[in-house]
Amino acid sequence: MRHWTLSAAIGAAILVSSSGSACPAQSLISGSYDRVPERSDAAFQAIESAIAGLSSAKRPLARMVLRKSIATSRFRVSCAGSRFSIKYDAKTPIVVWIGGESVKWKLVEGLVFDVSAKASGEAVSLTFRGDDSERTTVYRSVGQQLVEETTIISPLLSTPIVYKLAYNREN
Repeated sequence: MRHWTLSAAIGAAILVSSSGSACPAQSLISGSYDRVPERSDAAFQAIESAIAGLSSAKRPLARMVLRKSIATSRFRVSCAGSRFSIKYDAKTPIVVWIGGESVKWKLVEGLVFDVSAKASGEAVSLTFRGDDSERTTVYRSVGQQLVEETTIISPLLSTPIVYKLAYNREN
C-alpha cells in the first residue's frame, strides 16, 4: 500500500510538472474557437465536387459520411506538453500524444478511425485513418485565428477533397 501511494505521488508530480509545458507547436493556443464563415472555404461544395463522379447509388452514403467528418462550427483545443486534445461540439473528445501511437476514435456509430498526431514546426496535424479513407487536418495559429486545413483521400474519390476553415478564439 505504501509503495502504491509513493508511486501515485511521484506520478502526480510528473503529471503536474509536465502539464504546464509548452506544446511542440509553440504558436498553437489552447482555447475555444468559433468558425469565421467569410474566411472559410465552402467545405460542403468541395465534397459535392469530389463525389460527383460516384454512381448515384453510392453518392448519398458518401455525402453523409463526408459531411459528418467536417468539424462543426465550434470546438475546443488543448495542447500541453505532448498531449493534444480536441472536442467538436457533442462528439467524443480526441486525446492523443503527439508523435505517439494512434488511438481509436468513434465519430458516429459505425465510423471508427485510428487517430494520430504529429507536430511540424508551428502546426499540429491529426490523421484519421478509416476503412476506406484517410483525412489529415493541420491546425495552426495565424494571427488571432486558428486555421484548419483538411485533405481527405479515398480510393472511391477521383480527386482529394481539400478545404480550409478559419476560427476566432472565443476567450
